Amino acid sequence: MPLIPSRFFGLLFALAAGLMPVAAIAATLSSGVDRRLEATAENGPRALLDGLSQLLASKPALAATPASAAALAAAAAAPVPDFEGANLPVYREIADRIVRAAPLAQRQAVRIAVDGALEQFIVTDIRVMPSPIPRTIGTGATQPPDIGGPGYKVGSFTLYPTLQAGSFYDSNIYATRTGRVSDVVGTISPNIIAESNWAHSSLQVNAGTDLSGYWTHGSENMIDWHLGAEGHIDASRSTRILLGVQTLSEHEDRFSPDAVEGLTPTPYRELNSYVGVVRRLGNFSLRVGGAVERLTFGNVEGLHGLIDNHDRDRNRFTFGVLLRDDAQPAFRPFVEALGDVRRYDQSPDDFGYFRNSGGYRSGLGTLFAVSSNVSGEAFIGVMGRAYADSRFKSITTVASDGYVRWQATKRTAALLFLDRSIEETTLPGSPAYIYTVVGGRLEQDLWSSLTAFIRLAFARCDFVQTSRWDNEADMSVGARYYFNPSLYLGVDYRYTQRISEESVVNFDRNQVFLVMGTSF
Repeated sequence: MPLIPSRFFGLLFALAAGLMPVAAIAATLSSGVDRRLEATAENGPRALLDGLSQLLASKPALAATPASAAALAAAAAAPVPDFEGANLPVYREIADRIVRAAPLAQRQAVRIAVDGALEQFIVTDIRVMPSPIPRTIGTGATQPPDIGGPGYKVGSFTLYPTLQAGSFYDSNIYATRTGRVSDVVGTISPNIIAESNWAHSSLQVNAGTDLSGYWTHGSENMIDWHLGAEGHIDASRSTRILLGVQTLSEHEDRFSPDAVEGLTPTPYRELNSYVGVVRRLGNFSLRVGGAVERLTFGNVEGLHGLIDNHDRDRNRFTFGVLLRDDAQPAFRPFVEALGDVRRYDQSPDDFGYFRNSGGYRSGLGTLFAVSSNVSGEAFIGVMGRAYADSRFKSITTVASDGYVRWQATKRTAALLFLDRSIEETTLPGSPAYIYTVVGGRLEQDLWSSLTAFIRLAFARCDFVQTSRWDNEADMSVGARYYFNPSLYLGVDYRYTQRISEESVVNFDRNQVFLVMGTSF
């Protein structure tokens, strides 16, 4: 379980829009091959990939058929979620090496089988997944990343460009209880990732934009973008340095409990950076690190004049340590302690509250693998915050999160998750709200090119020192059809709802998405 960056940036466990095919692995490997890959992985991703190449050179039959290639891909991917840093490049390289070793006549079939085997790891790897719905609900259908094609070699980097475009119908674009307004929205999202091909250390750079255009309500049009880089430096065989930075410009969804009644969506900028060190000490793994987050919000026009959002601008400084026992692969307990300081540019805010605060999160957890089909993570502890404003009471409450993934059959996979956190708010009289979300996803391969899914998520927001509570629900059904490994068509129906103690913020919304995507 990585301390950096998933803990510091609040990335939760993988729910998102789960449209990836479920792996149908029809072959198993000898225990000797599994053990050989596990042993090489102890020295990091480069050693794992080199070990995979040596296996393929000595036993080419492992990539000779789709079934054996898929089994090999799954065995190679099993240790990847434990690596620190960007994991998607490792999954891609596993796929590329196995496909290159396959007989020419079998490569297309092997590519499909290997991608399917690896996708079951990608959809539950918290490093490569977006945050779960409903807290980060947006105007578009959030997708897990595709493995993509072989990419384009440019010097010591490989480029992976992708493009997703589509349209969706929204029955309630302003997320209001009454006076509903509907519209049809067009979206286009180009993205490019550059990944290093170095023998040691690694660097990944990604950039992309999300363009949304409303058919009749142009004031809701949005141009969002992101740019980031992350990587690691192999200082020695037992020490790795992790580094990352990301900047983005986005708009707050009308669904947000802090969204103001602006005539246009509220824009905001975010800048994140982190640094960490991972040190192996025998059977133990020690991780220490820190992160800085900068958030700024733009002002918007409201019905009664300009709405000032600058009192929400703030910095967050996070630091932490994690110690994990890796002696038993099936049960790896850990202890974790995090602290963070939040400082606002404007204090007090527009309502006269001093929202600067300090907080902590600590507890015990474990990674577990009950069997080859059931695995997950669990954490339980305590978290709290103390505020500069004497009118705000300190908060102390249970901290918990976890997920369980179950590969029920070769064609059926399920994921359940839980997360609990303390979130910032601008609600007068309240220092924060305690956010608890539970959910799950069920995927079913209908045939090799078509996957159907059902996704459910339910959240509770309890606003401290007030009577307000919000119950939120996000429910989806959909499917994705692959014309080939690089081109897909997806359809998704989503229903979202909020029921609050303050009935004025209640709403429900129906959305229907039609999306086509490709990797080049």
